[in-house]
Amino acid sequence: MFEKTASITAKTLYALAIGVGVIWLAWLCLMNLPVWAAVLLFCLGLPLLALAAAPIAAGGALVAGVVIGLAVLISSSFVQRVRSDD
Repeated sequence: MFEKTASITAKTLYALAIGVGVIWLAWLCLMNLPVWAAVLLFCLGLPLLALAAAPIAAGGALVAGVVIGLAVLISSSFVQRVRSDD
């Protein structure tokens, strides 16, 4: 239960973090540059953003996944104790 919850949470948060980064870069390029420069900068900037942000996003998602997994594990143990007392 812990592994499944931590894994799903980490994957979801990682995808959200990377998606927000890509959308932010696209907005930044399209709002401040002409179209040809935006396309060029986006194609050059996206790999650099991925190299810089992916380890940070993965680490944050891992920590959040472990914390939420522990919370689910602890809360489920309380729920099972209450049910077994009946």
